[in-house]
Amino acid sequence: MIILDYQKKNHKKIIHACVAALKTGKVVAYPTDTSYGLAADANNIKAIKKLYSIKGRNFNKPVHIVLPSMAYAKNITRWNRAAEKLAKKFWPGALTLVLPLRINDKGLRILSAKTAYIGLRMPKNQIALDLAKHLNRPITATSANRSGQVDSYTANDVLRQFKLSKYKPDKIINAGKLPKRKPSTIVKIFPSGKIEILRQGPVSENQINKVLSFLKF
Repeated sequence: MIILDYQKKNHKKIIHACVAALKTGKVVAYPTDTSYGLAADANNIKAIKKLYSIKGRNFNKPVHIVLPSMAYAKNITRWNRAAEKLAKKFWPGALTLVLPLRINDKGLRILSAKTAYIGLRMPKNQIALDLAKHLNRPITATSANRSGQVDSYTANDVLRQFKLSKYKPDKIINAGKLPKRKPSTIVKIFPSGKIEILRQGPVSENQINKVLSFLKF
């Protein structure tokens, strides 16, 4: 595991190095607005399989993605008014929108755990956003830990998580200690526009309902 110590002055250099690594199928631990996550190119099947091995995760469990742009979200999912309202209000931020896939992409189908729904993130963290933007493809947004273990809030946490593991991230962006926040709120949006909150988090149910209160389904 190679640790890259992040400073604002070397932002572009680190993004460039990590995007180059992602393009070759490597996995990068990176900061988000909640905890450290693991990035793999979401369109690279080998990279996705490597990510699941690193996590020790079963393929029947989905992995969300960080988007390179809003336009990308609308291209790959059945975007609707509810998604538009929530994204406009809470993105970038700690809200994951789970929407029906509208394209038959093998990588995204694996990440969706074959549910035909994919979780979309735009974290309030410039490193996370720029990795996806400069890769020009989505990156995976799963916590930087072994499956079932606690979240990582420092680069050292990430190192400890994978120290004895056969499979490890290739690079770790050390952006210092992150504030201990709850994982993102997860909202599933059905084609009708109806919603289901799958996980409570920083964005409350009341906040979500307030944004959607004027929509008629």
